Parts: sequence; structure tokens; C-alpha cells
Amino acid sequence: MDNKIRILFFNLDGAGVNYFRTLTPAIELEQKYSDKFFVEINPQLDFKDPTTLDYLKSFDIIHYHRQILGNITHMKELVKELKKAGVTLIVDIDDYWHLSKNHPFYTLSKGKNLHVSIIENLKLADYVTTTTELFAEKIREITGKDNVMVLYNSINPEWMLQFQNKWKPDPNGKVRIVYAAGSSHWGDIQQLEGVVNALYANPDLKDKFKIILAGWDTAGSTTEIKFNDEFGKELQLRGLWNKKIINEINNSKGDINKISNVPEDLVNKYRGKVFLENKRDLKSEESVYLKYEKILTDNHRIIENDDYKEWLMNFERGVYPGDEGNFGRRWTKKANIYANVLNEADIVIAPLDDNDFNHMKSNLKQVECWTRKLPIVCNDIPPYNVDGKHMENCILIPNKPNKYKYWLKYLKRLILDADLRKKLGEQLYEDFKDKYNLSTVTKKRADFYEYIHLESIKNNPQKFSEKYVVVNEKKE
Repeated sequence: MDNKIRILFFNLDGAGVNYFRTLTPAIELEQKYSDKFFVEINPQLDFKDPTTLDYLKSFDIIHYHRQILGNITHMKELVKELKKAGVTLIVDIDDYWHLSKNHPFYTLSKGKNLHVSIIENLKLADYVTTTTELFAEKIREITGKDNVMVLYNSINPEWMLQFQNKWKPDPNGKVRIVYAAGSSHWGDIQQLEGVVNALYANPDLKDKFKIILAGWDTAGSTTEIKFNDEFGKELQLRGLWNKKIINEINNSKGDINKISNVPEDLVNKYRGKVFLENKRDLKSEESVYLKYEKILTDNHRIIENDDYKEWLMNFERGVYPGDEGNFGRRWTKKANIYANVLNEADIVIAPLDDNDFNHMKSNLKQVECWTRKLPIVCNDIPPYNVDGKHMENCILIPNKPNKYKYWLKYLKRLILDADLRKKLGEQLYEDFKDKYNLSTVTKKRADFYEYIHLESIKNNPQKFSEKYVVVNEKKE
């Protein structure tokens, strides 16, 4: 009889979140503990198929990211059925549910109260896993229970090829400063405004460094919101178009009831249609990465090759075939190869603004750097100052006015001091190589799964007896 603990890993995300929170942890668990666990990764659940529920009930543990079903009412019904069958549910979460005001999805999230369903899902699960102790404390305030386990974002270079050290020096002898980030960091990178300008203006530095921006992309869409001209024309025809009504329209946020003196027939006709939405693909020149790029190139002034500037503005994917000089653009890559850009890094920068949303993030950027013994410059806030030690294993930019002055000071020092770069990178390696190794974290994960499974058996002995009989009968 097979007494392995049956675990299903489920994550709708197909990018970096899935890679670090679901895919690689599941692979490591299966590789190291296949004698104890039957592991299945399945992001394709068809809830129109009547056999799906029985399939889910066949597992002892389902570990999912954020939610299984988007509709919270349906999710509650599913949870009820699965718990009756003795299935232990673990929800994983890696980002705080309250976005910062400078986050690109802040308005959408607040307007649709997206945090409500996230919090409800945390309460529904038996256990919660997350990335840091600080975030775990915040989650415990929601669940009201000590049911939160911290499982760090971590890597195993033995088999995760992109984290194997294949670093090579710059052929032109430049010190390469790499910034690799997603599209939500516009509010974070602005603290670097003026830094590259000052570095480039310094004759001792001008030809000694190169900025590399990784993650570049023009994918995505935008929603344009514009006033409904037809509504305006009808107001004009009735002599109602004046400064007062224009101000009320601008302040109404589309709620026609907040606009005075609108005839009832127009209220009914244009309810929900005061403003119109037009969703379209982003134009290349609208990409947030171009904003990043302008900060990191002093509005392209550090690029002296006019042909290269023209090539950049054509937004062609790939690497420029000629000499990039002081700046290189690296387009977005899949989650399992994106870190290869670190092979052409001498310094990594990771600016984060000081706000609650960022405080709940993981220190993944530091984790990425330890395999290549790279020095990293980041802000003196959680998550970076938890295991980051200033001038020992990283550089922490203080939270003081005019942060750019500190970025300038330390980047200048790192560019000129190869010994300091080596010292910081090697100490980061020593401090992180065990704690943030996927093998170490997976041992903790395996112990956690075994513990909660035993607890479930103690609480539901009859259900588990029936389940194992059914599962093994099906195998036979």
C-alpha cells in the first residue's frame, strides 16, 4: 500500500511567481523526497469537468497560490467540499494586498476592492505560506491563528541552470551596473533621477561604467478614459453646458447622480456612460521601460552613438550588433532563463521606495546575486536590511532626503574599487548560500507537510482511512 503524502501544486500564474513559489519548490520536493511524497503540478483545472472535484479530493494537500477559483462564493463552496473530504488546503501569497499609491494597479485594485477576496482566501485555507517573517506577522493578524509558515524565495544552482555562475568580464573593461525589474517599479526607480548624469559627468568615471537595463518589454495594454462627447452635445443643445456643470463632470468620476440639473431622460440614457473606456495595445514609446531607460541614461545623453540611439528607438528585440558604449538594453526573458543577464553584471542595483507594500516583499534580488558573488546596492528597508549588512555583504542606501546623493556616492565607490566589489559579493555568498538555498528551504517544507498531514490524520482518522482505500483501489 502506497502511504505517500499526495500533494497537488496549483498556480495560475505562468511567470516569475509560479517559478519561485510553485514550480521549482515542487520539483525540488519531488527530487529529494519522492520516498515520502507523491507530487503533482497541475495549473490546468477544468471545473466544467464533473470529475475535477473527485480528482482534487484524491490529494491529501493542495498547495495553491492566492486562489483556486476567482469567484469567492464558488471558492468557499469548493473549500467546504474539499475539507469534508479531509484535504488540507495551503494558500501561498508573496505580495501585500494593499498596493502602494505609486503602484500601476493601485487605482484598479482600490476601485474594485481586490484586497477583499485576497483576505477572504487567506481565511479560508488551513495554512498560509509566505516569503518573510514580517509579512507572516501581517497575515497572522488576518487569520487570527498561528498557521503561517515562512518559506523563503530560494534557488538551487545544482539544477537551476540560470543560477550557475558563468560570469565573464566586460570585453571593453567597463564595470557593468545591472538593473533587472518588472514593469511595476516606476515609483521605485525615480530615486535614481540624476545619478547617471553625475556619474557620466565625472571624468574619472565616464568611460569606466556601463548601465544594463533588463526586463525590457512593450507588451501590455492600456485603457484610455475619455468624456462621452455625445453626452456633452446633448447638454449643449439644452443650454446646460456651463462652467459649473463642467466642474461637476470632472469631479463626478462618472457618477451621473453627482452632476446637477441633468434631465431624467439623459440620466437614464448616460448612466454609466459619462466617460467611455477604450482598451488598446501599448505603443512601444509608451512602455514604462522607456521611462526607466531615460532615468538610467540621463535621457539618452550618455549614448554618444547616434546610430545606436536610432536603433533603440526602433524597439527591435535583440542585442545591438555594434558597440553599446555606456548602455545596454536586454529584453524580457522567460522565468527559467531571465537571470542569465547576471553573467554580464559587476554590480546589481535594486531600488525600492520606503512603503508598506515594499516592506512585505522578499529579498529575491539579494538571493539572485549570491550564486555569482555579486555586490548589490539596495535601500535600507525590509526586506533588504533583514539579512543585508551595510558595507559587509551589500550596500544599503539610507532613507534620507536626496537619496540620489547616496546612490551616487556608493556607485562611484564600487565602480572604482574592485576589491570592495569582491569583498561584498563573497560575503553575500557566505551569508546566503545555505539559508536561501532551495535544498535547505525544501527540507523545512517537507517537515511542514509531514507535520500538518499527521495533524489532519489525528483530527480526521476515518476520512483518511477511507481516502487511502479509494486511492489505492484506483491504482490497482
